[in-house]
Amino acid sequence: MKGKSLIVLAVMLILPVFVFSAQFHSVPLGNEAYRLINVAVVRGAVSNQSDVRPYNYNLVRSLLNEMLSSDCFSASEKSHINSVLEDLESLYGTAPTSEFTDLFKNGYLRSAAPNSTSVGGMASFDFTIGVDSTEGAEDVLDVRINCQAYIRGDLFSFMSYDLNFKLNLDRIDPRARLTTDLQINCDGFYMDFFHPGNRLTVLPIPEDAPEDEKGVFGLFLGIEAFPEISLSFKDELFTARFGTVKRSWGPGYNNLGLSASARAFDAIELGFSPVSWFSYHVLVGSLGNVSLDSVNGVEWPSENMDAKNGKYSNNFSMHRVDLEPLSGKRFGIWESVVWRKRFEISYLNPFSIYMFAQNALGDYDNVLAGFDFSYTIPGIGRLYAALAMDELNNLKFISNPRNILSYQIGAEFSPGFLDFSLLTVQATYVPAFFGSHYQDQEPLFADVPYTTAYVNKGQNIGYPVNPDTFEILMNFKTTISEGLSLDLTVKDQMRSAQYSYKTTGTDILTYMSYDAYDYGEGGDFGEYYKRDFFQNIWNNAFNVGAVVEKKLNAFPITISFGLNCIWDMTRPFNPTVKHGYEGYDYNPGTVEFTDDWVNTVIVNMSMGARIYY
Repeated sequence: MKGKSLIVLAVMLILPVFVFSAQFHSVPLGNEAYRLINVAVVRGAVSNQSDVRPYNYNLVRSLLNEMLSSDCFSASEKSHINSVLEDLESLYGTAPTSEFTDLFKNGYLRSAAPNSTSVGGMASFDFTIGVDSTEGAEDVLDVRINCQAYIRGDLFSFMSYDLNFKLNLDRIDPRARLTTDLQINCDGFYMDFFHPGNRLTVLPIPEDAPEDEKGVFGLFLGIEAFPEISLSFKDELFTARFGTVKRSWGPGYNNLGLSASARAFDAIELGFSPVSWFSYHVLVGSLGNVSLDSVNGVEWPSENMDAKNGKYSNNFSMHRVDLEPLSGKRFGIWESVVWRKRFEISYLNPFSIYMFAQNALGDYDNVLAGFDFSYTIPGIGRLYAALAMDELNNLKFISNPRNILSYQIGAEFSPGFLDFSLLTVQATYVPAFFGSHYQDQEPLFADVPYTTAYVNKGQNIGYPVNPDTFEILMNFKTTISEGLSLDLTVKDQMRSAQYSYKTTGTDILTYMSYDAYDYGEGGDFGEYYKRDFFQNIWNNAFNVGAVVEKKLNAFPITISFGLNCIWDMTRPFNPTVKHGYEGYDYNPGTVEFTDDWVNTVIVNMSMGARIYY
């Protein structure tokens, strides 16, 4: 007993040497602070920051305070910085509330520091209506309502925690936005509000579905939670997070590795930053699935959640090294793997090289690797480029279908008008088969066939487009006046059907038949023909969307108004369908277009409100 007491005493004496301060909750990726930090980096007001996000509150607060002492910002911009700091303090700070009535004013009650604890809640409402030009189509109606209660605070001087519980009531219509932008809020139970037990199946609910399946008004109730424990030691030298959060690991407006658009998943993250020019981050997480079968008749990568062993029962591991050997020039190298849920030391080891581990284990898992580079010219802008590799076979990078390489190039600028204006232009190409993986029929890790495609809860972990897509994107965000902001996005997504064996086009369920590539005859590469993206485009979706938000000063409410136009051009085709040697259908790279282009235009208007956010 005496020995244990000595150990406890030693830990209490050592901890103050290695810890910095509290407040290590992750700041959600959609928070206004990230735009301000990006602008500050472009203007040269702060140094380049890590491309591994989210940041914790302590770091964000430090950067915003550094910006207040800079000459790069106008008086109105510094006023906006103070406003963002006040909002963050309300959410994650330590200032105690003095009276119970503050609960209605601020949305929370909080005890005093150092081990401060907040008890509060928040809510949001989003309503989208629209018109679909398709003959006989119903009007668009998408409604999202949610409320959340939380207990968050600090323990000791190095740890923050967040316990929360959230209810969603949704009427989901996928036509309210591009299919690749569709978000299903719930990460847990999601069932028919009027028929509990009936899970989400088809969107929108088909009129000819059985009455006990389609429900009334298509309303679904979701129950979910996003717990988090975050730690930081010795001024961010070592950080750790165990929680369910959205993450962005890489530069760009969404990226090729782990994108901000991906569904949140539970993971353990570790970060190590011994010097300003080097950092290393690693995570191991548990992916999930949904029971959604299809969207508008197109197969969705999901399964029956009641299945004993689902085909998407996977884990995800990723690590990333960031280097900045010269000021303004930043390099990132990363590797990730989707692997069947099991106890696997190789992918739990934070210093393992996944490619070597995958081969040593028998090549059952799905490994990606990537490289990115950014160059910041203070006062002008930030340029970035990225490459991600799923498969590399020879030096014919463009034409060889087995060279599964994704590319991205973009730039960020801060125009000299309005406050904190940030303009992003970006081009991204995701080839056929990227992130896909055939179903393994061998019951090595499961009782049923399984796949290790880069999918979490039915949606892409990386860049939010279907494989064999080229996207051009422009995004402009600015603060028009105090409390009033604008977010404008224009993007064009071109999809090729060259290797599709389904009339709905190539998706992440489209696998390559490697035996046909290696041993087949008839094409340029076995049976496969060389890649010819632009000659096989079958779908072009052009999207323009704008959202204006207004934050009220008298009460913590933010209201929003948006317009979104989708112009979808599609031409039908007949794919060449062959039966692969492994038992899967494939298309060696030939399609026949059977009719002219068909245009569909959908115009949506949205309104929303957030309280205590």
